[in-house]
This record gives sequence, structure tokens and C-alpha cells, in this order.
Amino acid sequence: MNEVTVSVKDQDSFIKTLRNVTAESHQNLEDNPISRALLDPDVTLANYQLYLSKIYGVILACEKQIFPLLTDIVPDLGERHKSHLIIKDLEATGLPAQDIAALPLHQFEFNGISEAMGIMYVLEGSTLGGKIIFKHIHEKLGLTPETGAAYFWGYGTQTGILWKSFISVFTQFADNSNDQPGIIESAKQTFTVIDNWLSGRNS
Repeated sequence: MNEVTVSVKDQDSFIKTLRNVTAESHQNLEDNPISRALLDPDVTLANYQLYLSKIYGVILACEKQIFPLLTDIVPDLGERHKSHLIIKDLEATGLPAQDIAALPLHQFEFNGISEAMGIMYVLEGSTLGGKIIFKHIHEKLGLTPETGAAYFWGYGTQTGILWKSFISVFTQFADNSNDQPGIIESAKQTFTVIDNWLSGRNS
């Protein structure tokens, strides 16, 4: 019992440290004009489509490059694919098929599973913020999961459950790998990479 308690405390401490170290880069991403526009009272459909068009390349890259490395670590990866939801939303909101097909794909630079897990942490964490964005987009643009807001609806009512299950696997991996610094640095860099990608600084 004591070993389990210590382990839980260690995991909580790891997550707290991760959040503290990544706080600035995370905030910078939220302050990115393309991100920030989503929560603007005057958000437009063009703002929304621009964000989805940008983030699509990151989400698809994660599924193509990161997911294959983590199939033996994250047991429910099959439930975490979201790039098809972005395509669905862009189609539903009127973006031409040829424009969707031409969207650029990001290329992650990482070494090993620890860094892959850091990237995965950031992308999975975005599902929590997605709930807030979904509510705003629904109120301002009238979109629903069926009519163009499937991506931000994400896992729907399962969002909290899937986040907790991921964090359980994530912290267990961090404990077993003994590479907490590598995971944290990767997460920090990922926030910056996405910020740059949205702004076209590394596209």
C-alpha cells in the first residue's frame, strides 16, 4: 500500500513539474493569433477554417509518425484518431475538396519513445481545451458535431475518461522509463513547434 501511495505521489509530482516547465510555451500557443481567434466574440467561419486547416497537418503527422511507436504503450490508440474529424468539419463548412487535399503535412523531429510520449501528451491535452472551444464555436457559429464541429467535440462525453486513462499510461511510462526530463522537454518543444506551425514559421 505504501509503495502505491508513493508511486501516485511521484506521478502527481511529475505532472505538476511538467505543467510548470511547459506553462510559458503552452501560453504562447494559446496566445497565437490563429488560436486566440477561435475564442474571440467575433470569431468568423474563416477564422475557424484557418485554424482547422493549419492544425490538420499536425494532427495527421502525429497519427502517421507518433502513433505507430506507441501501439504497445497506449492501448486505446484506435479511439484517438482525429484527423478524419477535421476533414469532416472542413467539408461541412464548405472548404473545397481540392483545398483540403492540398493541406500541408507537418514533420515531427524526435528521438525515441520518450519524446514521442511528450508529443502525445500535448496533442491529447488539447482535447480538454477543445471542449471550451466547441462551446464557443457552437454558440457563435451554430456548428454541431454533425455540421462542422466534430474535431472540437472530440471524444464527446468520453473526453474526461479518455484523458484520465491516457494520463495513467503516460505517468506509468514516465516512471518506468526513468526519462522524465526527456518527456518534459519534448512536451515543451511541441507547444512551440505547433505555435510556429500555425504562424507559418516552420511550414
